[in-house]
Amino acid sequence: MPHRDDPSWASDRVPAPLFGDRAPVGWEDLCENDFIAYRFRADVELTIGGHDFSTVWAPVVDFALAWQYLPAALKNDDRVETCMTVEPLVYRVENDGAEVAISSNQHKGRVSVSAVQFGVIVDRIVDAAFDLLYERQPALLRNRYLVDLRRRIGLEPAPG
Repeated sequence: MPHRDDPSWASDRVPAPLFGDRAPVGWEDLCENDFIAYRFRADVELTIGGHDFSTVWAPVVDFALAWQYLPAALKNDDRVETCMTVEPLVYRVENDGAEVAISSNQHKGRVSVSAVQFGVIVDRIVDAAFDLLYERQPALLRNRYLVDLRRRIGLEPAPG
């Protein structure tokens, strides 16, 4: 859910430079830092196996990318940690036989899900992030960084 104090989500929002006297910014020109650190922050509700792994005020693309990386990384390592650019929250995943164990440094408990379930969860996190961006700011469908990012992480081009 978009964080209520982040003006990036407002339907009448016109992008403006973040710092200094830069030239005007269009939706298609917003860059990686806009999505990873400064704009489009959300309160992410994430419950896995009855355990709450939610967070607040997280840049939604940064959150999604932190999770998107995990399934591939688990193919090479039995334990992987990921964190977001602007937050000290660390998620840990571990191969546990046919299951993946999930924990974090800021949430109580640990939960195990099948590797297949884990893949589905990660896909939903990534899809939900892009869906939220495009639903709230349809002009982002043409954003050069997001178009390229989708290609690099193996997603189909955005609808529209």
